[in-house]
Amino acid sequence: MRASIAIFALAAVTAQAGGPSPEIPFEKHTLDLGRSEACAFADINGDGKLDIVSGEHWYAAPNWTKRKHRDILFWNNYIDDFSDLPIDADSDGDIDIVSVGWGQKKIAWYENPGSGHALWKEHPVDSGMPVEFAFLVDLDNDGKKEEVLPQFGGKEGYTAWYELSGKGKWVARKVSDKLFGHGIGAGDVNGDGRNDVLTPKGWLEAPSDPTQASWKLHEEYSFDQHTGFLFTHDVDGDGMNDIITTAAHDYGIYLLKQGKGPNGARTWKRETIDDAWSQAHAMTMVDLTGDGKPELLTGKRFYAHNGHDAGGREPLGVYWYERVETERGFVWARHTIDYGGRTGGGMQIPVADLDGDGDIDFAVAGKGGLFLFENKTKM
Repeated sequence: MRASIAIFALAAVTAQAGGPSPEIPFEKHTLDLGRSEACAFADINGDGKLDIVSGEHWYAAPNWTKRKHRDILFWNNYIDDFSDLPIDADSDGDIDIVSVGWGQKKIAWYENPGSGHALWKEHPVDSGMPVEFAFLVDLDNDGKKEEVLPQFGGKEGYTAWYELSGKGKWVARKVSDKLFGHGIGAGDVNGDGRNDVLTPKGWLEAPSDPTQASWKLHEEYSFDQHTGFLFTHDVDGDGMNDIITTAAHDYGIYLLKQGKGPNGARTWKRETIDDAWSQAHAMTMVDLTGDGKPELLTGKRFYAHNGHDAGGREPLGVYWYERVETERGFVWARHTIDYGGRTGGGMQIPVADLDGDGDIDFAVAGKGGLFLFENKTKM
């Protein structure tokens, strides 16, 4: 038996002693059973309602009417759209989409025509390296997540983020001449108020001017497995941000707890949150319970490498996790939202209060289809 299973059993037994919160009721809506990889929420038609973008289509709220907006390469069982990032790239008031692809080795943005049903025009951002996924993050530290941070694949290349500079123009901000493997993220590691870049082989410290290339690498930890998204969060409230990530193509969800050694040097202690299922490629941190603290929302990607990953042919699931105090200390409690069907975590898990009822809804997309999970909590 994996140790993590025993931890969850303990959490269930001690639930009445300050253990896990009650389950959150989610209702699953099947929007499309076609293959996809990524999805996002954005008000595409400017009617004040959040629509859903996924692959070649967008789905108009509130009835999720399907409309095609671009053509995407389909190869080797993949839709070459590994992130959909909504942003008004050309400052015309309409939400455009930045997309990244592995097969065509490119980052591009797609221009929302604002009316009609024409296909959206593609504009290049960068090309030449395969892209596993990307985030919209705040790397100029202005409080807005408007910078694109891609995770480039392959063995040769560089690490960079992309900043909007004028209408539809992007500037590459290189932070290293190296690649650091599968996985990337952004967050303030050292508490200086600037967001750093997180990799599986350490973190890159943001300089006072983040547009400069003098980002210092701190090789203080290392993951042998391919990681997914990397997030910072002060899990235990000690004033130091910890790192949370997943094994994107293997078993495991992990916490790197930040500490200080006897000489004041930064230390990292690795803890397993769960290792009972595999391919948690995408993860989102969001306050689902309304307690002011973010929970972990994730799920198993369907056929990330066409079934060849560890556990790649095992059942899909979507889960959320919270850190709870029991009589025997803190444990991570897993809550199952969906299990055993064709719904997994895909490449992106967007979250928002879609229906304005005060709680958090989310969507997932993958080779099994596009699904919306409506939070039915009575506020």
